[in-house]
Amino acid sequence: MSQAEVLYNLQKIDLQIIRVKKRLNEIALLLKDNVAVTEAQNQVAAAEKKLIPLKTQARNLEFDIQSTVEKSKGTEELLYSGRVKNPKEMREMQQEIDSLKKRRGDLEDRLLEVMMTVEEAEGELQNNQSNLITSQSAWANQNQALLDEQAKLQTQLTAEQERRKTALPNVKPESLKIYDTLKGKKANHPIALMQDRSCAACGIEQTLAIVTEAKRGETLVYCLNCERILVPHN
Repeated sequence: MSQAEVLYNLQKIDLQIIRVKKRLNEIALLLKDNVAVTEAQNQVAAAEKKLIPLKTQARNLEFDIQSTVEKSKGTEELLYSGRVKNPKEMREMQQEIDSLKKRRGDLEDRLLEVMMTVEEAEGELQNNQSNLITSQSAWANQNQALLDEQAKLQTQLTAEQERRKTALPNVKPESLKIYDTLKGKKANHPIALMQDRSCAACGIEQTLAIVTEAKRGETLVYCLNCERILVPHN
């Protein structure tokens, strides 16, 4: 097989890869454009963001309550241990105990309010998560054909890329360099079939010398008009 024929086969593979990638990009855009799912995702994110500081506040209140309880307990144990004899000091300790108990009550009231808010926020989050699942399910049902096509195209892309790897060892380095250079100049069509004596890409009839050299296949031969590499059409 001549280098022109090898490059023509490579071009067919490359064009197929380009077509598959283009369609995959189109499908990705179609699947991405989903207002309902996006809105549901935003609602879940907002509910999660709202819940985080509430849970933090609840944990801090629980810590403050525990700290108050331990401090009150320690003061009570000292007060009733008999080690403190000074009446004034005993009164101050009792006042501190009363103050700590009042603070504990206030903290527990605040904690109850926060926990109720946390419960409401968790309920909101659960509802939003449920709505998201419903939206995603509806989206999947509506776009199943696209998802199936996407999966097939991804499999096809992998296969074409493997075909390209298999084809490349047959291409000489200098031929590949010319091919890659022409790809950018000829809209990914650097190779053209020569039908009879004409270039199939531009339609220009070639000289007898070009036709003879192209059919011989010993070197790369270019169209005298569009300068694509010519491959005789058998």
